[in-house]
Amino acid sequence: MLYKWFAMLALVLATGVCGAVYPDRPIRLVVPVAPGGAVDVVGRLIGYKLSAVLGQNVVIDNRAGANYIIGTEIVARSVPDGYTLLFTAGAHTINPSVYKKLPYDTVRDFTPIAYVANSTGLVIVVHPSFPARSLKELIGMARASPGKINYASAGAGNLTHLAGELFQVMANVKLTHVPYKSAGPAVNDLLAGHIPLMFGPSPVVVPMVQAGRLRPLAFTSLKRSAQLPDVPTADELGIKGYEASGWYGLHGPRGLPREIVQKLNAAAREIVQMPDVLERYASLNLEPVSTTPEQFAQFIKADILKYADIAKRAGIQLQ
Repeated sequence: MLYKWFAMLALVLATGVCGAVYPDRPIRLVVPVAPGGAVDVVGRLIGYKLSAVLGQNVVIDNRAGANYIIGTEIVARSVPDGYTLLFTAGAHTINPSVYKKLPYDTVRDFTPIAYVANSTGLVIVVHPSFPARSLKELIGMARASPGKINYASAGAGNLTHLAGELFQVMANVKLTHVPYKSAGPAVNDLLAGHIPLMFGPSPVVVPMVQAGRLRPLAFTSLKRSAQLPDVPTADELGIKGYEASGWYGLHGPRGLPREIVQKLNAAAREIVQMPDVLERYASLNLEPVSTTPEQFAQFIKADILKYADIAKRAGIQLQ
């Protein structure tokens, strides 16, 4: 009789634990860049909407440094309970081709949850005081003075870096790369005229172009930006096949339970179809994406291979 009582008590306790509805406390969303960068802007938008859909506060935790590596490692080492997540972007799949050793495995140590947006491209922008008023003039200046023109990036291995390296290969020019800790500080220095050139992330630089604070020379997609329809693509301007675009997505640590993955994926897919999110995406030059976790995982693997090839073509030395 006593045995049956203990068995029933154990069943009740187990039911109570298993019956807890996720999430039942705030979620920490690690954004591995400083405030103000493109990943931060999009991450905050998604985090805010996740709070509303899930009914729990989503706390943005900016952990900038080492081209996303510092913040990303935090998530890789976290408990896979759904309360520490990572909002990341293209550098996540570029880093394996740029750094000799990462403190995590980009595929093995993460659970892909939701692929939420495509960056339709970067904008090649210069400070208004810079003499080049067209991509052709930039190329001419760079060929006349190899290595004398600096360009900013959001960090070694960031898409804003690889876009510049690929540009140098395909345009047959030599620029000097100046890496920053994230896009925000890089754009601030660009706006201040401390550095003349950047292959800038659309969510950050498009508003600056529209306000006349930066001069656009070209767009890095194969089709023009809907936000900057008068800005030609680099492909149109003679660098045939040149393309640099990125992505944004949500990950958890390895071993995240499937039911939590599915709940977060469903929430993300709901969010990217909301009219106000679509409107905000359009203003940021982003395209909504809605995939299963499995499709996102396959995309991650393919993107790693793509950037390994680009890094090899550009002759990038491992950090």
